[in-house]
Amino acid sequence: MSVVVRFGFVALAVLVTCQQVNAQLSYQTGLNATPAYEGWESNEDGSFNLVFGYMNRNWLEELDARVGPDNNISPGPADQGQPTHFLPRRNRYVFKVRVPADFGDQELVWTLTTNGKTQAAYGTLRLDYKLDYMVIASETGAIGPGVTSEASRANTPPTITLVGDPVRRASVGQPVTLVARITDDDLPRVGGIRGRSSSVMRATSVTGCPTLTLRTEFPTRVMVGGVLARDSSVVKPAPIDPVSDMITM
Repeated sequence: MSVVVRFGFVALAVLVTCQQVNAQLSYQTGLNATPAYEGWESNEDGSFNLVFGYMNRNWLEELDARVGPDNNISPGPADQGQPTHFLPRRNRYVFKVRVPADFGDQELVWTLTTNGKTQAAYGTLRLDYKLDYMVIASETGAIGPGVTSEASRANTPPTITLVGDPVRRASVGQPVTLVARITDDDLPRVGGIRGRSSSVMRATSVTGCPTLTLRTEFPTRVMVGGVLARDSSVVKPAPIDPVSDMITM
């Protein structure tokens, strides 16, 4: 009898251990991407933006799903700006769909099929899904959970604008250079440095995806104790006007 009891105990221990290991498994490839509804934003004209992201369950595999039966949004046209290429792991706030002011209690459904599995995300205007800058900052790790301050509440997202003519003509096989200006309000302030933060990003593409190079434009004048300490010469791309921020150190 004692032998049987010991054997049964060992078998149970092995079963529990196997279940714990299976529950902790992660996969580099072979799993699907799940659409996710992040929440909604209100617009000045009374309309709303329903914001979506996704979770690619793989750690390495990037997935693709063309717009159509495997990747569509309803009601409305199948293509409403959703991605067709899915990077690994959690990708938040990827795209938004504008809905009218009278959207009410309707649902906007994003249905996605990858690696043979179909799942859907349901966008609604339920009050507990309302987004603001603090929610987004918290969920993307910009601030700690439950941590707020006057500066963090005043913080607004950076803006990105295309420099130059918004319409470009290009020929096959010839490189196209795009220059963008990114401006931030520098809130919350870090290290006691105040002033506008601005960067220039260039994207040059011949074939395939563009290669991005980030260039930061440093302030051209530095004030120490109210006295001009030095002038700095910064080489900037020709299409960009020099940034003349003044900071206090």
